Amino acid sequence: MTSNAIDLAYSIFRAATPVIRINSVGGSKWKRNVAQGARIGPWLPAKYDVLNKAVWEARNPCMYLVAGRDGVIRYVGISRNRLKDRWRVSPAHDAETMVKLPQNQLFHSQCWKHIERETAADPSSSYEVRCIDGHRLLPLLEELGPPLSAFAALRGDSEGIVAGVERWMCNNRGPRLASWNVAMTA
Repeated sequence: MTSNAIDLAYSIFRAATPVIRINSVGGSKWKRNVAQGARIGPWLPAKYDVLNKAVWEARNPCMYLVAGRDGVIRYVGISRNRLKDRWRVSPAHDAETMVKLPQNQLFHSQCWKHIERETAADPSSSYEVRCIDGHRLLPLLEELGPPLSAFAALRGDSEGIVAGVERWMCNNRGPRLASWNVAMTA
């Protein structure tokens, strides 16, 4: 990880649209009603705001970045379809009785355990999820110059652009960038 890579990643973060603000997590645990696997839970519910519903629901390949209250980018991911498919609002069930709860819950399979862990250590933790699609990302990459401007060769392939930049950020993973990412890290 170089300081130039960090600077470039934060330029992308600043250009991305704020979509979700997670204000806090806590309360009675809930579970997802899925057959098996680690995604079942139990999980803590979040108090959150959808800051830009149009971007959250937009059907296009996008890259999203999760930063804490301190501004550090903790996670970088992509969605091939829409952000709402990765940061979903899932039907929630009581963790003990499995009775369906009246309110669905925000969830992200890779980030939630980290959010819960950080919030347990610091209850004032909060997070912002930002999103940028390939069409908006391409001119920014060209403006930022090498090495990111090389992704301009993928012009017309929004999914390839966001996937390539996600991979580049993961390859530059460190304490100030993508520390929650485990797949595709160098």
